[in-house]
Amino acid sequence: MPKKPARRTARPNDSIRDRRRRELVDATVTVIATHGYAGTTVARVAKQAGLSVGLMNFHFKSIDKLFDETFRFISTEYDDVWREAMAKVAGAPPADRLRSMIEAYFDPRIFTHRKLAVWFAFWSDANLRDRYRSLVLRVERRYSREVERTVMELAKEQGIPAADAKVMGTSLTAMIDGLWLQFMLSPRTADRRYAIRTCVGMVENWFSKRPINSSAPN
Repeated sequence: MPKKPARRTARPNDSIRDRRRRELVDATVTVIATHGYAGTTVARVAKQAGLSVGLMNFHFKSIDKLFDETFRFISTEYDDVWREAMAKVAGAPPADRLRSMIEAYFDPRIFTHRKLAVWFAFWSDANLRDRYRSLVLRVERRYSREVERTVMELAKEQGIPAADAKVMGTSLTAMIDGLWLQFMLSPRTADRRYAIRTCVGMVENWFSKRPINSSAPN
């Protein structure tokens, strides 16, 4: 008589598991924004998520694993926002693509005090920086270089020397980083429309023959 196949051990519902992990990641973002990396503890994250420490340890075996997942989450979200923005202007003139890039930096999904605080923690905290430096730089350079390349395209159209265009591209990415820092330090002043207008206005001063302020931000 053939043996009956062994019954598979029931696994936790994937949707519940994923939701719990997302809750813990979201709680980690809040705790880092409030207490910084050094003040982010298992107990604080569990309390913020409304879960027990034991349940947190079930999903993430260590605080480092949770930091890994948190970085993965914010970097993936950042990538998704950029891909979406670029897809909308694929094949468009460089002026339109550059505006879309600027708007992506200040997209409401990533341009929040909580998210900015986490990005700056990964950039600036010595312990996190040593661990994530290469990953952070890879994410940041990917998009800053795209901005700089697009600025150079615009400059070439207007006969601006490549050396000057390179300075312009670096200046724009520095402006964006500065606005991120300003709004992270003073969240009450955070205004994405103002940030976009500031960056667009600077670029239009460089390329007065081809304004890029043709559409209002969402």
